[in-house]
Amino acid sequence: MLNSIWAVLILLAVFGAAATGNLTALSKAAADGAQSAVETALLLMGAMCLWLGLMNIASHAGLTEKVSRILSPLIRRLFPEYAAHTAVGEKISMNIAANMLGMGNAATPLGLAAMDEMQRISGGDTPTRGMVLFVVMNTAAFQLIPSSVVTLRAAYGSANPYDIMVHIWFVSIGSLLTCIFVCKLFERLQKV
Repeated sequence: MLNSIWAVLILLAVFGAAATGNLTALSKAAADGAQSAVETALLLMGAMCLWLGLMNIASHAGLTEKVSRILSPLIRRLFPEYAAHTAVGEKISMNIAANMLGMGNAATPLGLAAMDEMQRISGGDTPTRGMVLFVVMNTAAFQLIPSSVVTLRAAYGSANPYDIMVHIWFVSIGSLLTCIFVCKLFERLQKV
C-alpha cells in the first residue's frame, strides 16, 4: 500500500512539473534531496557508531545489568504471567534498559530474544497479553539519551542540541505510561 502511495506521489510530481514547465527544477530538487538524504544517513550512522560504542562500553561495565536489576520488580508487576520465568524477565529488562540508554538498534536483538522466550513459553501462535504489552512498550520506549535527535540538531546548527532532552523525557514518559495504561485497561475489559 505504501509503495502505491509513493508511486502516485512521484507520478503526480512528474506530471505537475511537466505541465508547468518545471522539469529542470524537479530534477534539481530530486538531486538535492538525494544528496541531503545520503549526508543525513552518513551523519546518523557515524553518531550511531559513537553511541553504540559508548553503550557497549557501558554494557561491558555492567551498567545495563544494573539498570535491568533495578527494573526487575516493575517488570514482574507488568508481566505477571512471566513472573516465574526469570529468563523472560531478564530479557525484557535488558531490552528496556538498552532502549533507555539510547542503544537503539542494539536493543533490537534483546527484544527479539525476549519475544522468542515468551513465544516458547506460551507455546501457541497467538500473541499473549504480555507480548502485546512488550511490543507497545518498545514502540513508546523512554529514552534517557535521545542520541539521534541530538545528533540531527547539532548537525543542523542548533546552538544547544541538548536543550530538548528534558522535554523528550516528559513526553516519552507520558506516552509510555499512557500506552501501559491503555494496554492494562483493554486487558481488564477483555476479562469482563
